[in-house]
Amino acid sequence: MVETSIDENTGSATIVLKPNNSASWQLNMQIFGMLAIILFSVSVYFSLLGLWMIFPFAGLELVVLFYCLYLRVRANNKTEVITFDDSTVVVERGVRQVEKSWKYHRMWTKIFVKKPLFHGHPKQIFIRSHGKELELGSFLNKQDKETLIKKLEHIIYA
Repeated sequence: MVETSIDENTGSATIVLKPNNSASWQLNMQIFGMLAIILFSVSVYFSLLGLWMIFPFAGLELVVLFYCLYLRVRANNKTEVITFDDSTVVVERGVRQVEKSWKYHRMWTKIFVKKPLFHGHPKQIFIRSHGKELELGSFLNKQDKETLIKKLEHIIYA
């Protein structure tokens, strides 16, 4: 998802990049709860047959599933904020707060797009300054990257 706000008077702009989030935390927890109920029911059935050792493995399975869901939801909550003002370009990344930040002088900053190595893969968008480069929106899909390229062109060349 690409959100843009441009102040025509000052020439400053902000682009907020977020990955497409197919399911909320609540939906993931509902699915996890349903799977836990099913797994618990199967575990009780087998324990009544005398196979009580299924409980620790079922619990371990639920812990691993919860951890994987947590990592996926955390990755889907990543945010990149690109801020342009008259003299600087600031890129900030984080989940709920800024975890990393890069600051570039606007006059020395170049935005460029690398074509994909393989057909069907999305383009890569980089910001480069003084020989160092940073990929922007690595988590975006193909359509969102095209939108980002158009927004960047509008901001830079307007």
